[in-house]
Amino acid sequence: MGYNSTMNKKLAYKVGLLGCPSRTDVAWNKKNLSILKKLGFNALQLNIAWAARPADEPLNLEDVVKIPLEKKKIFAQPMKLLSKQTKKDIDRRRRDLKKRIKICKENGFKTIFHFGAPYNAHQLWTDAPMINCILDETVVNRYEGLIEEFFKQFPGVDDLLLWTYDQDAGICNEFGVCAACRGIPLHERLVPFVNKIAATWKRLNPAGRVWWEPWELSHGQALRCVEGLDPKTIGLAMHSNIAEVMITNPVDLWLKSTAELAKKRGIPLIVETFLGGPSEEVEPFNNLSHPLATLRSLQTINSISHISGIKEYFGLVPGKEDPNLRMSGIFFKNPSISEAKALKLLALPYKKASGDIITFWRLTSLAMELFPWNASWWLRIIGKCEIKHAMTAAFIRGQQAHTPSWESSRRAVYIKTDSTQPDPWLLEDVQLRCEMAAEKMEEALKLGRMFKANIPGELRPVFLKNLAELDGFRRRALSYAYHIRETNLVFIMRYLRNKKKPVPEKIKEELLDILKKDMANQQSTIACKPAIKLLNLSVDKFLAKYFKIGKKDLKSKGPYTVTSR
Repeated sequence: MGYNSTMNKKLAYKVGLLGCPSRTDVAWNKKNLSILKKLGFNALQLNIAWAARPADEPLNLEDVVKIPLEKKKIFAQPMKLLSKQTKKDIDRRRRDLKKRIKICKENGFKTIFHFGAPYNAHQLWTDAPMINCILDETVVNRYEGLIEEFFKQFPGVDDLLLWTYDQDAGICNEFGVCAACRGIPLHERLVPFVNKIAATWKRLNPAGRVWWEPWELSHGQALRCVEGLDPKTIGLAMHSNIAEVMITNPVDLWLKSTAELAKKRGIPLIVETFLGGPSEEVEPFNNLSHPLATLRSLQTINSISHISGIKEYFGLVPGKEDPNLRMSGIFFKNPSISEAKALKLLALPYKKASGDIITFWRLTSLAMELFPWNASWWLRIIGKCEIKHAMTAAFIRGQQAHTPSWESSRRAVYIKTDSTQPDPWLLEDVQLRCEMAAEKMEEALKLGRMFKANIPGELRPVFLKNLAELDGFRRRALSYAYHIRETNLVFIMRYLRNKKKPVPEKIKEELLDILKKDMANQQSTIACKPAIKLLNLSVDKFLAKYFKIGKKDLKSKGPYTVTSR
């Protein structure tokens, strides 16, 4: 895989994040910061800014800024805050943030505070008028005041990272019901708001910058906004594609075209990706390793001619063996390194198991690349998928929210952004890729179990967890594959019976075989055993009961069990 000469440029920002939504216990101490510094990180995001608010981490300015009594009427948030509001909780968040700033400064890291504004308590999932509308001068003035207070109360913060959609922020819909915003294009409303926040921060902190994330905007909206941003005060922070951060699908047309426009306007750009083992894709698994996929993603991102930095999106757990994270460090030191050389360096701590572990990583990385991440956003957080799928017809859950990106450009990445019943060919596509990914995982598992005794003692516990999580991932991939193939076989059988034609024994035998494999994969007889019994008894009775298309998405197995209604 070749890359242009820009591969040799030095990244000004290499941004890490201690802890992640599923591991909020990672300590902000000198040891962990030292690990990240040795890997090449030079900046840290100060908060695990995640919409679910893990461990009540700060997500908005309002979660940490203490408003002076004389300014309460002007700056007080009119909407209920979703963070814990006891004095003890507020003091804890403020104390933690100050400690993190202090230890970052003591260890030579630039600091970035991430927040969403205007705060609208996650109203973005509705089309109701936003209480905090950016055309309301009171709202704009409040945020100018909040940033001034934040600067005074938390000295040592270098930059801000601003989201204006998601992170409990929201913008009125120009086609919606807000009387002030109706008919006014988003870029005409949003750019002045972002520029105002950035100008305020620049006035207070001349060396600082506001990084703005054009998240949930359509491709066209993002481009129009970039045309109006102030290059002296604003940088762009962007996901690796318009749909999400995806380790196996970085740099789409949205990122390339926006980067090119930013280059012409002199606006710096940071791209967000997954730099370690934990990620939103595999959450809550924390020990999976696919370092070659990590390297390929980083090198693809770095091939963009206009890039100032790379940033961790989900969070890092240093202090334990993490081949993905160590591979990111290898990349930071030599962005144009070859895959073979990078793997050889990465495997050095494994000593006599180094040859086997390289083969293992090649297999696990290929498995990640084969898995159909682009079929639906809901395939993320794979660790929460219920292996015991429903016995109704498989479908692909797609719809998540009503936002500009979901209703437009995101469809360029995700096959399904609605929850209608897919065509059998679409289902089969997902099935085949799940099967192929599972096959590579199985190869890796067999190899790993063969050489695990050769893994150095200090690395073995994490490797064993890696194997366990890889097996969990494999079983979930197979669950999807089995459910889909069962559905498609029943689709064929039902068509034949509706035409008064017999079902070929070959099809029935394949379905029985898949059901038996499915039962073994589920490690339970509850669902599949009665289905097998009924199928042997009567094809027509089986068809009358099983794998029928549901009329409603009931999310019976949870939203992350993508094929089950």
